[in-house]
Amino acid sequence: MRLVIIGGDAAGMSAAGRVKRTVPDAEVTVLEQTEDVSYSACGMPYNIADPNRKIDDLMVRKAEVFRKKQGINLLTGHRVEAIDPKTREVSGTTQQGDTFSFPYDNLLIATGAYPVRPDIPGANLPGVMVLKSLDDGRKIKAFIENNRVRKIVILGMGYIGLEMCEALRALSIEVEMIKPGPVFLPWMDRDLAGVVRQEVETNGVHLHMGCRVQEIKTAENRLAVRCPEKEHPADMVLVAMGIRPNSREALAAGIEPGPENSIAVDKTLRTSIDSIFAAGDCSDAYHVVTGRKTWIPLALRANRAGWAAADNICGIKNALEGVAGTAVFRAFNLEVARTGLSEEEARRH
Repeated sequence: MRLVIIGGDAAGMSAAGRVKRTVPDAEVTVLEQTEDVSYSACGMPYNIADPNRKIDDLMVRKAEVFRKKQGINLLTGHRVEAIDPKTREVSGTTQQGDTFSFPYDNLLIATGAYPVRPDIPGANLPGVMVLKSLDDGRKIKAFIENNRVRKIVILGMGYIGLEMCEALRALSIEVEMIKPGPVFLPWMDRDLAGVVRQEVETNGVHLHMGCRVQEIKTAENRLAVRCPEKEHPADMVLVAMGIRPNSREALAAGIEPGPENSIAVDKTLRTSIDSIFAAGDCSDAYHVVTGRKTWIPLALRANRAGWAAADNICGIKNALEGVAGTAVFRAFNLEVARTGLSEEEARRH
């Protein structure tokens, strides 16, 4: 059996390892576009808060371990750009500019998600950062260490943005948060959201709701985030406006889309094309309360989906139950969690 896996993080490497344990003589090739595999992304804000810790401490297992101990053909720096279901082949380009192609009997797409960047002037200026991959964390940490960063503006008020607030305040960096929506944590009960907001503001974070960012520009050797009302100067801008499923190549190959342009899968992680599976943040799931398809990117789900996909690829029936949307984050001295449906979601359904 020739199995090709696109993506070498939680779902991809979980699947690769399980297939090799179940069918030791299977040819398993993992194509990962970055140089990092199998790392704890959830720990990045806390690692950034500690200058004495290396970001590479978050690596769970290095690529060489998968190659030598498990016999997985793990190729980093390989970006897949096309999937051809008719010939059962994937193709792409390496970081060095060389082209490659690999045939497969079964394909697992585990491409995860990508961070949203605002479509505004200056969004790609030096010092405008995102935090999704380990290399993103590496760049943020290096930028803070190598520049005299006194103030950071965060665009967005989601989980990553709020956890980064705590990390940055621990480094004595001034923090402002900006979002276009008028409501802080709109998915949360208003009274509870008020408790979280008070905790964040008490710790010196300045919140600006209902502010539409028009431009990021350079001003006096710093950055400035321009809104209609005022400009917010900063030494660094962190874009934390959420993520989207990394599904472009899959959908271009004719695979059926799910909610939010994710990859639609059944409970065995099989897509609309029989030989192709998908797992992790790129794919959808069933909500256990509503029974409907949803897209809720979750780290634990990614690992479980990778295992289940591997079982089904190996001929072992494994149907995953759905997701409940459980999420937990820390905001200074508060631990904030949700599961199931909010009141508004319950009304809507």
